[in-house]
Amino acid sequence: MADKKGRVQELIQRNVSEIIIYDLKNDLCKFASIHEVKMTSDYSFCKIYVSHIEPDKADELIDFLNSKAKFIRSKLASKLDIYKTPELRFEKDTLYENSLKMDALIEKAINSKPKTLKDLDKKKSLKRAAKKEK
Repeated sequence: MADKKGRVQELIQRNVSEIIIYDLKNDLCKFASIHEVKMTSDYSFCKIYVSHIEPDKADELIDFLNSKAKFIRSKLASKLDIYKTPELRFEKDTLYENSLKMDALIEKAINSKPKTLKDLDKKKSLKRAAKKEK
């Protein structure tokens, strides 16, 4: 009984994935994937982070899933044996886009010339000299 909340989140992730793929008859759901499930400590609310293989369809998928949240919750309640089935809220998973931005920043930092205090002092002294000439 070490991490009951974690086990319940994993069960919800697995079962909601099956419900989305097999029970919802929509072409959007074919390429949906659930990356993370976060639940409150009292098991009353659950955020499910979903992404789509085509990033431009992710917002449409999220809207569809939120409109079907009650149906998915009722299916989930029949599959889980817990006291309270949480209210489901689907959100777009932006982890991949954020990681691409971080990779770009890291690559830029690696490839750019490092700035030191000496470089900054040179720039300041050049600016001062230019002002004095005017």
